[in-house]
Amino acid sequence: MEVEHYPGLVVHGPLIATLLLDLAQSQVAADRIERFQFRAKRPTFDTSDFSVCGAPAGDGHCALWSTDNTGGLAVDAEAWFLGFA
Repeated sequence: MEVEHYPGLVVHGPLIATLLLDLAQSQVAADRIERFQFRAKRPTFDTSDFSVCGAPAGDGHCALWSTDNTGGLAVDAEAWFLGFA
């Protein structure tokens, strides 16, 4: 916080990705998830709540994302499922 002048501690990006994968697994059995990828876009801070979200994206996959403390896109992800064409 002192070096980067951030308003709080940064929430670990791969932890947020794990939460997004957990969200996908709450809708589809874990053994049906074929592939998962994510990209951190901006930091999320421990100073307030943040959200993890998802929606079907067609072609056997879903879009997943988290919003930071201001509502901006923080982590963008996708999951692909077995057995969907």
